[in-house]
Amino acid sequence: MKQLKMECNIPLRIPQEVLSSIFKRLPVRTLIQLQCVCKDWKNLLNKPFFIQERLRYSAQENPSLLIHCLAVLNPLELYTFDSEMQVRPVESIYLIEFSRGATVIGSVNGLVCVKSNYEFLNILVWNPAISKFRLLTRKANFSAKMGFGFCSMVKDYKVVSISNRGHGISGPIRQVEVYSLSTYSWKEVEVGGLLDGVEITSDGFGTNGAIFWFGYKKANGRFLVSYYIAKEEFALIPSPILAPELIDSLRNRFAVYENKLALLSHTTTGNHEYSLIDLWVMEEGKDRKSEERWSWTKKYSITHPYLLLPRVVWRNMIVCDAASEHEVVDHGLNMVLVNLTTNESKRFAFHKYGIAFHVFSYVESLVPVD
Repeated sequence: MKQLKMECNIPLRIPQEVLSSIFKRLPVRTLIQLQCVCKDWKNLLNKPFFIQERLRYSAQENPSLLIHCLAVLNPLELYTFDSEMQVRPVESIYLIEFSRGATVIGSVNGLVCVKSNYEFLNILVWNPAISKFRLLTRKANFSAKMGFGFCSMVKDYKVVSISNRGHGISGPIRQVEVYSLSTYSWKEVEVGGLLDGVEITSDGFGTNGAIFWFGYKKANGRFLVSYYIAKEEFALIPSPILAPELIDSLRNRFAVYENKLALLSHTTTGNHEYSLIDLWVMEEGKDRKSEERWSWTKKYSITHPYLLLPRVVWRNMIVCDAASEHEVVDHGLNMVLVNLTTNESKRFAFHKYGIAFHVFSYVESLVPVD
């Protein structure tokens, strides 16, 4: 027995590549616990290459949704909805004053950007999986349109704040400020004449190294406004949706389809009894000086006998908010997943959410905020 005990105290040497292959399949909560086992494991789990490897694996094997109830006066309540269709509450943050009336701007690589106008414009960059956050405070600006994105070329996450000239929720752009997580600093961005007279009508959507907003200008109508993080440049992109409803972010949403920027548009047919949902996907050419470098293709057009508001594309499905009050009150089935290829739908009940919620693509990760 004494000899066996001595043998068990000899550390087991496992190649790092084998450990990485095992660890990347484990939940973040388990990985945090494993950091306490030994120094070598802690060093491995905090190495950038492992953080990225686990992020890629999780994004491919277990993409999730982050669901936020639109309860303006209540503290921030978030839930995840995973590939096994399980709902789990996100552990709340202790910044109660901040979280009341907070709005989720976006989610990128497991980091969630939240804003709250409470005396100051509080912006939170937060990784719920590892319970780490960074709080940014600015002078209150209730009309500021925010955006959150990541660029792999410069390896940096950025928060963009676009303020208008008026005192209301809309008006021409007055100021653009950008916060870099890598430099811990804000800076003002010169936009030149490109954005003269442009109104931003939505918060931003980050993907593929850029952030996108819905925009409007009297002379040009409706279009998309993009900010390329690496080059710190803005561009105006033609929209495939010509209907005036583009200004309504409840009916038209940005999404990602096959790693490309996509638009979900919603219209009603009949006596507002049927929903027509179109999925547009953008192709971008390499010639940045060409006015025709962007092209749109309608990939899917789906008709459903319910009033559905599209939210996001997830695992070959469109996640929708069932806007029919009759369905919600009688059955509580207020979230609908519509399969893009079969047109079949599944309905889920989220009684805590009422009749409206926001949905974001989400992946659990070890990505740090510092």
